[in-house]
Amino acid sequence: MRLTLLDGFRGFFLLFMTIAHVNGSFHAVLGAYNHHMLGWVEDAQGFVFISGFVVGLVYTKILDRSGSAGMGRAVLRRIRTIFTYQAVLILAFCAAALGLAAYGFEVGILRQYVEYPVAFTLASLLLVTGSLHMGILALYIWLMLLTPLVLLAFHRNRALWVALISVAAWLLAQSGLPDAAQIPVERALSSAGYGINIGIYFNVFGWQTLYFLGLFLGFLFARERLDTSRMRDPRLRPVFWLAVAGVIGFAIFDRAMSLGWIEPDLRRVLWREIDRGNMHSVYLANFLLDLFVISWLLVAGPDSGNRVLAALGRGLGWLFTRSALVYLGQHSLQVFTAHVVLTYVIMWAMAGRDLPALWDNVFLLLTIAALYLVAWGHDRLTRRATSKPVSPRSRTPRRPTPA
Repeated sequence: MRLTLLDGFRGFFLLFMTIAHVNGSFHAVLGAYNHHMLGWVEDAQGFVFISGFVVGLVYTKILDRSGSAGMGRAVLRRIRTIFTYQAVLILAFCAAALGLAAYGFEVGILRQYVEYPVAFTLASLLLVTGSLHMGILALYIWLMLLTPLVLLAFHRNRALWVALISVAAWLLAQSGLPDAAQIPVERALSSAGYGINIGIYFNVFGWQTLYFLGLFLGFLFARERLDTSRMRDPRLRPVFWLAVAGVIGFAIFDRAMSLGWIEPDLRRVLWREIDRGNMHSVYLANFLLDLFVISWLLVAGPDSGNRVLAALGRGLGWLFTRSALVYLGQHSLQVFTAHVVLTYVIMWAMAGRDLPALWDNVFLLLTIAALYLVAWGHDRLTRRATSKPVSPRSRTPRRPTPA
């Protein structure tokens, strides 16, 4: 099983998610040029999809081994772990905000913790709101709560019903009704003296499409029913080239929007309509095209008979199995948590400041190094906690962690 590849993808998404978030403060040249410039797919989409795939793989195996009750208990244990990290972050940010405010410092993005310490902290712990970049773990917890039911539906050959419900939920997100439902709640809270925002940015009704698609593919993979050999069918080659054309088209559209090649009024309308938080059709279509193109290159590219496609396929396989990326992916929960902390500290420290270009790049590299330090620290703690004499014959391959 290509478990290393999955961890490599997760590490890649975490690395560039961090670069994108902290480079808003540093403006480093090293952080400006990356895959974000090549379309509407960013690291959060890939991270949610891969997380769904790994969850489907891991918990389908547990379902087959321990039954539905055992699988449900295992999912709940993982949710408890993830929620613990989320809760610790929330409480730490609340304490930091109140401490900074007490000494007269500007709190910036932690403002709501100071203005409404109890209400905002409680709402954040209930996963119905949160400060900047805190939405992915909340989204993940909501989706994992549904995971046992969805895996049982797959197990009982009801994947079509799951797909129909998923599409209906995505359409609901595009209708704007979930966003509209937040307005009266916020008004009621404001009338009661608590002017806090409701919502975690990532609309669960829209983003569930990526997670449950990954969950289904992970389920098939665990049951050895994911037949990737179809990718090598020569009749699929024209479809691949059409997908490549679509990827290029979306990349040009992205550049046109970002660089102002489109008439200003139309550009403003498009930015307003293409809502990433709701997983607008532009983001979803671009993701599916990217997923197909990358999958085809990895599976069929090396044996395609085309030197360029073969090199690209082998190059992707090489890139996403590099130990530097795999190591981050193996400690994804801890690395993600560290990236949020680092982003907040950097945003607070850099507010109203500009560094020389050299130091922007130096501090960006130090931030990346900090991610590896956290991964190394967690690795050491894990090894120490589980260190027992193990005979060579009893060693088993490493299983991927769900998040």
